[in-house]
Amino acid sequence: MKIFTAASMQEGMAQIKNELGRDAVILHTRPLRKGGVFGFFSKKIIEITAAVESAPEPKPVIKKQPIIESRNPSETQITAVQLELGNMRKMLEQVLHKIPAAAEPRSPLCGLLEKNDIDHHVAEKLLNDLISEGHSYSPDSIKAEQVLLDRLGACLQRVEEIKVTPGTTKTVAFIGPTGVGKTTTIAKLAANFVIKEGRKVALITADTYRISAVEQLKTYADIIGVPLDIVYTPDELKGAMYRHQDKDLLFVDTAGRSPKNQYQLAELQALLETDPYIETHLVLSMTTKYKDALDIVRKFSCCSPQKFLFTKVDETSNIGTMLNLLYQFPVALSYVTTGQNVPDDIELADPGKLVSMILKE
Repeated sequence: MKIFTAASMQEGMAQIKNELGRDAVILHTRPLRKGGVFGFFSKKIIEITAAVESAPEPKPVIKKQPIIESRNPSETQITAVQLELGNMRKMLEQVLHKIPAAAEPRSPLCGLLEKNDIDHHVAEKLLNDLISEGHSYSPDSIKAEQVLLDRLGACLQRVEEIKVTPGTTKTVAFIGPTGVGKTTTIAKLAANFVIKEGRKVALITADTYRISAVEQLKTYADIIGVPLDIVYTPDELKGAMYRHQDKDLLFVDTAGRSPKNQYQLAELQALLETDPYIETHLVLSMTTKYKDALDIVRKFSCCSPQKFLFTKVDETSNIGTMLNLLYQFPVALSYVTTGQNVPDDIELADPGKLVSMILKE
């Protein structure tokens, strides 16, 4: 085998004929550019790979044979052809790999759900259920959209407020990561139960990590006119609960915990195990990305929250994250907050309002 370079195919063929003889076989050709500066002023040449079964005789062959003749190919020729075919196959695979696959047609309803931050898998499950339940209409029909609205509403139907039983003291603890608004939320709830319902309320804070949090809650307690206890250990929490047995409600504020800090979560879990009847609300901010919120729920599951409470609903354009979490976890929805005003900007979750927010264009 030998590689020749020439200005043209005719010139290359002449070189091959002179050096390898008329029995030479052309295996591969490719155009190249030679010389120049940074690709400019270069000359176009052609590279030819040729092979012959044996070295040519030093003397010219007397008996002339046609260029194309019928004879068995040599092993060298077969190997060269196989190599060339292999290279062509690799090049073809590379080209096909770079061509993007044709995207599957997506349902407009699926696109609408995903646009509002509803997880792709949750959206597909909701839409596939429309067909698996035996509906004969198209998933994009008006009837399908109505059924989808009903299904979204069903995911949000389990709404539970804080209920007070006469003659008993209910303890409600609020847990969650830092910065979600637990302290302000407690102040809103306490003010509503005291002012609007006339309940006897006491506040307890275990958030001794931040002095500002204690001062903030003390300010709210003084304004509302309710007592505030500061506790550091589970035993002190048990003592505070005992002292306030005459109250209807005890709201417990806890320090914001990082979902990645196992020690802090274990400490929080030990505090809540003081009394198995403590009702625990996991407070989540609607401004948190879905993947981060999912991680928070999974890590705080060691504290066995019974309800989700979502804050900062007014600071987000959609609430798909809320539906994602409630679709995957068997937890009730309690309250949502819609601003910083105490005690006004909090309300019991309304499934109808939430569905309309999720499916807004």
